[in-house]
Amino acid sequence: MSQPNTKRPGCILGTFFQSCDGIALFGLLILCGLVAAFLFLWAMGRFLIVSNPLVHSDAIVVLSGGGDLSRLDEAIKLYKEKYAPLLILTETGETVPSLDAPYSTVLRQDAMSRGVAPGDITITDRTVSSTYEEARVTLKLLRKGGMKSVIVVTDPFHSRRAEVIFDDVFRSSGIQVAIHPVAADWYRASTWWMSSSGRRDTVLEYSKLFGYLLGFKQD
Repeated sequence: MSQPNTKRPGCILGTFFQSCDGIALFGLLILCGLVAAFLFLWAMGRFLIVSNPLVHSDAIVVLSGGGDLSRLDEAIKLYKEKYAPLLILTETGETVPSLDAPYSTVLRQDAMSRGVAPGDITITDRTVSSTYEEARVTLKLLRKGGMKSVIVVTDPFHSRRAEVIFDDVFRSSGIQVAIHPVAADWYRASTWWMSSSGRRDTVLEYSKLFGYLLGFKQD
C-alpha cells in the first residue's frame, strides 16, 4: 500500500523558491564575471590610448608603421587646420616594390598631391627602425631648426608607448611634445578583443612597452 504524500504545500513552495534563488545567484555571478571581464579588457585597451590636448606647434611628425596611410591622413588634416607649418616624415629605408621608390618619398609625393607645400615637408636624414630611433632623429631635427614644440601622430594602440619614449628622449630638451592618435582609426578600447588584429596589436604593444621599460630600446 502506497504512502500518502505528506509534504505540505508550504514546503514545496519553499523548495521551489530556494531553487530559484540558487539559479538567480548563479546568473548574477555570471553577469558580474562578464562585467568584470569587460571592464578589464576595456581598461587594457584604454591604457594604451593617449591623446594630449592639441596646441599650435612648430611641426608634426608622422611615425612610421601602421600598415596604411591613416597616420599621414591625420597629419595632413592637422597641417591644413594650421596646427603646425611643417610635416616631418621618418626615413625607414623601406621601399615600395611596385614603384621602385623609397616609402618616405612616396609619402612625400602623396602629401604634396593633397596640398602640402613641398617646402613644408621634411624627411629625417637617418634611417630608423624603431620608435626610440624616431624620437631621437626627430629631436635632432627640431633642435637644428630651433623648434620648440611638436605633435606626434600615430595609431591609438601605439600612442602610450610613443608617449613614454618621447617623454624619455625629450625630457631635458625643453621641447613640448603632444601625442595625437589617429582619430578615425579602427582601434577602440571597447572592442579591440573582438578581432584578431586587435588582440595581436594589444598584446604586442604591451610586450614592447614592458620591454622598453626594462631597458630594451629597440623594437
